[in-house]
Parts: sequence; C-alpha cells; structure tokens
Amino acid sequence: MLINFLKSIFTWWNTQTVGTFLFTLFSGKLVGVDQFGNRYHQNKDDSKRWVIYNGDVDSSRIPPEWHLWIHKTSLSTPDPVSYTHLTLPTTPYV
Repeated sequence: MLINFLKSIFTWWNTQTVGTFLFTLFSGKLVGVDQFGNRYHQNKDDSKRWVIYNGDVDSSRIPPEWHLWIHKTSLSTPDPVSYTHLTLPTTPYV
C-alpha cells in the first residue's frame, strides 16, 4: 500500500498523480467511461479535459471517438458504440 502511494507521488506513468487526483476531486466532472475503463473528465467551464487511464498510462489506449472529444474536435461526448453483427451472403457471386 505504501509503495503504491509513493509511486503515485513520484511517477506519472503508473497511474494518476496526487495532483491529478486532487484536481479531479475538487474541480472535475466525470463525463464518460470508454470500453477499456478509462474515465474522462472536464472542469466546470469546459476549458480543460483529461483522461484517467485504467491501468498503465498509454495515449494509444484512447478510442478514436474519445480522442476527438479530448482534443475538442467534438463538443459532445461519444455515445456508447453498438456493434451489429453483419451476415454475409451465402450465394456465390457469378
């Protein structure tokens, strides 16, 4: 337990830092969670947006729809993506 606390103080690549935790606690508003468990936050006037990763900090773990939101390309948060199963035709093409 003490080792994890010290890691959160001195390293940023394991999880959120103490500063990010306090900033999220006092001025953050949860806006969504993606399929990987990453949590997305913004402050009250939407001037800052950030992500708290589920696991190791790796920016390639952000899905494309959330990447648009975090970089303020999209103003609305993405809806949960629903994948539909497509069936292929069984007759051969001639």
